[in-house]
Amino acid sequence: MKVFKIFLLFLLSIFILGVVDASYEGFHRLVLGKSSYSSEAVYKVPNSTVEIVLERRAVHLFLAEYERTLVLRIGAKELIRKEAAVDTGGYCRMNVYQTEAAKYFLAGDLSFDKYFLDIDNLSFTEDVLAVKHSSAKFVGAFDRDEKGWRFIPVYERGEQKSKIEQYGGIQ
Repeated sequence: MKVFKIFLLFLLSIFILGVVDASYEGFHRLVLGKSSYSSEAVYKVPNSTVEIVLERRAVHLFLAEYERTLVLRIGAKELIRKEAAVDTGGYCRMNVYQTEAAKYFLAGDLSFDKYFLDIDNLSFTEDVLAVKHSSAKFVGAFDRDEKGWRFIPVYERGEQKSKIEQYGGIQ
């Protein structure tokens, strides 16, 4: 009888470890408050090895809330990493505009989610008061569609109205 109890205890512990392992991501979010991994969307600058990346990491177990990070890579080397505004409602689109040959303006749906990228000087600058210059050329958006979280180039989808405005919210 004692051997049987030990065997049951052994099976129960294996089962518990299996459940914890299978639900690691949910467990990680519950205990640490954020996901253990991030997903990334990548814009490859034409005719170069430069990549502009927007990573997002879930920070809530149930709600669509994400930490976001802007990254500049050349080849496989990460050169700049800048925390972007936290996306607290799933309005994670960020439009990308080319302002000059090596300069970009990135604008999220939230009014305080605006950044200038200067590839030549290797800088990401946050500017909450910035507005898109009229000569800026829309090249695409970091967004989610039926294919998942990715960079959607302008030839696949034109510039979209703000999700917040679209659903009647205030910016």
